[in-house]
Amino acid sequence: MVKGRRLKLRYGTQIKTRPPTFAMFVNNKYDMPDSYQRYLVNQLREEFDMAGVPIRFFLRQGENPYDSND
Repeated sequence: MVKGRRLKLRYGTQIKTRPPTFAMFVNNKYDMPDSYQRYLVNQLREEFDMAGVPIRFFLRQGENPYDSND
């Protein structure tokens, strides 16, 4: 929970291979703590046996369909 709201991880995908680059889609990328981003990167390293490999990790968020910027 961040600021009383749940941080929702939508999905993640690998977007590049050299170096391994991943994108994680979340509901609010500005509220995700750096410590949680490090946790996700370390879990990727552990799960896919990439010890010592530099990993790029990007957060992305979609547009709010209910936000009216008219």
